[in-house]
Amino acid sequence: MLATTGPRSLHSSASANGPLVSNVSHTRRSRRHASRIVTAAAGPPGQEGLVSRFPDAFRALPLVAGAAGIVGVVANRVISGIAPVVSAGSSQSRTDVLVIVISAVLVLTGLQWATLKPRDPVRVELEGEEADWRAQGLPSKLTSELQWVWDAVRSATRTRSLLLFYNGRCLLHAGVAPAGKPLGAAVPGPICQKAMKSGSGNYLANLVLFPGRFEFEGYLPPNCQAALIQPVGPNGVLVLGSDTQRGYTTLDQAWVSAVADKLEVQLERLAPGSGFKQQA
Repeated sequence: MLATTGPRSLHSSASANGPLVSNVSHTRRSRRHASRIVTAAAGPPGQEGLVSRFPDAFRALPLVAGAAGIVGVVANRVISGIAPVVSAGSSQSRTDVLVIVISAVLVLTGLQWATLKPRDPVRVELEGEEADWRAQGLPSKLTSELQWVWDAVRSATRTRSLLLFYNGRCLLHAGVAPAGKPLGAAVPGPICQKAMKSGSGNYLANLVLFPGRFEFEGYLPPNCQAALIQPVGPNGVLVLGSDTQRGYTTLDQAWVSAVADKLEVQLERLAPGSGFKQQA
């Protein structure tokens, strides 16, 4: 399953204060846009939807409504003294038949909803070893920013592995990493290159079934269940690995996009080239 997180505009290279201010303004607009997406999908802050709070009750509603319709037709005939025999020439009989048919459909729907319940995704224990690697020579402010990014996505989503590629180099490898693989040696593959070029992220909800999973075998755990590829401008990309199939919701993708926008500004300011010559 392949989905996109939505297009993001590319920035011009920062050569003076003017482009940097423009990038900051764009980042604020992007974060406000992501915030609106999150608010629209989640509803009012601090409130959980009724359907989420009482799922079993809502599944039983068609069954209850259908049974009530059938009982109502029978009770109406008994109380009103109408003959139990259905007559085609009686408008009351035709109405009763229509109500019974609709009620029967509701009963069948309710039985189906009560039987078929969504199965929660199963988490797995990722195979590998814990890593907390940063590239050498990074400015201290950029190192702090990378730590914030890792803490933000780890605490707010089901991310268990995170990598950042920038200008063809691996700057960050945190979380679970394959055992025996050298940290920092990974390079962005075709899927990551396409994301940077197009400015659109890819969401691989079931990585095990995706043919392009071999691109990530060098730096994601071998049993990684889902992957989210989020571009960080035209020169960088974040690769997030989850221990759960379909582990990233629309809200998660909007949050990661906002985090990438913030990180892009810091990278353009502190690491415009692969040499990291600017100091914090």
